[in-house]
Amino acid sequence: MPIVDSPRNHDERDIPEIGPVRRWTLPSGEEGYLVTRHEDVRRVLSDPVFSRAATLEPGAPRYAPRPSLGVPDSLLDMDAPRHTRLRGIASRAFTRRRVEAMRPGVQEVVDRLLDDMARTGPPADLVEALSAPLPITVICQLLGVPYGDRVTFREWSTAMLSVTDPPEKVFEAAGNLRAYMSDLVASKAAEPGDDLLSALSTADEEGDALTGPELVNLAVVLLVAGYETTQSQLTAGVHALLRRPELYAELCADPSLVPSATEELLRAHPAVPQLLFRVTTQDAEVAGVTIPARSGVVLSAVAANHDGAVFADAHGIDPRRDDNVHLTFGHGPHFCLGALLARTELQVALAALVSRFPALELAVPSSEIPWRAGHLVSGPTALPVTW
Repeated sequence: MPIVDSPRNHDERDIPEIGPVRRWTLPSGEEGYLVTRHEDVRRVLSDPVFSRAATLEPGAPRYAPRPSLGVPDSLLDMDAPRHTRLRGIASRAFTRRRVEAMRPGVQEVVDRLLDDMARTGPPADLVEALSAPLPITVICQLLGVPYGDRVTFREWSTAMLSVTDPPEKVFEAAGNLRAYMSDLVASKAAEPGDDLLSALSTADEEGDALTGPELVNLAVVLLVAGYETTQSQLTAGVHALLRRPELYAELCADPSLVPSATEELLRAHPAVPQLLFRVTTQDAEVAGVTIPARSGVVLSAVAANHDGAVFADAHGIDPRRDDNVHLTFGHGPHFCLGALLARTELQVALAALVSRFPALELAVPSSEIPWRAGHLVSGPTALPVTW
């Protein structure tokens, strides 16, 4: 799923009006620029003049008044050439061939979880029955992280993604998770297994090995982004379908629509409704507007996903939409590393649901479903369903 560099959480009511590049007051009180049109967001995300690394430099514009939680050795906050090197190493685990080879294993996990849900009978909480255990099982298997430790590292990751907890608590959680990963990486180097962390901790191809801090921070990013976003995306997507039962029924009648419906739900209801932040390293022009060097630039992927110049009926949900060029996974060098894996999990889970539970419906009114608040990842914290 999308790698999280979003400064805050928001919902559709916060989508800025789509329009030209314009001056915008950041929550920090500083003046910056806001980019909302699909074409312009894509342009900025692919231009190295708009830097992630520069957002952490002393004296750089700040999106929010609270301290930045970025880490210089994190993939999220690097520019080329360091980002290119690190991403190139990490991306070997997420090639199309490797991810497709994982599909049967994902299907096996989904089938087992839905077997348990059917056996227990309605009602059920889809978060606990499917949305949470699926991605955490898959990412633990991929990385070689003990599934039995999930309660502990989920607490840390939840704190890390909070936008309301005191910064001290967030830093403490991040430090705990890095320490945990450091110990795990060391154990993998000593006794490698058949998993990604073992492969990365022992790789040394033509001097291409990761440094210790690089590997630990990459492991943290892959773990947190590997399940937090997919869990919420699956839950939010199913919720959107069950709020419009005719849409869910359409997929039940024609499961071949699941891939396009998955993309449409990613576009219309992203779990990470990103406001991406960049700082210009020199003067730059976007859509005829000159943005001076050392300016803060905010990009709304949500607004871009609702740009009527690109998407017909942009505020609706069309499971048959073709050529869905949404920006939920980003664009350019920081395009989501795990996008293929996320798509696979979402497609397999949704296809299994519409096949096995055609009568699925919300067990409570939509207005009673609890949603995450104060968190970088958006979605229901519980989804009571019946059938």
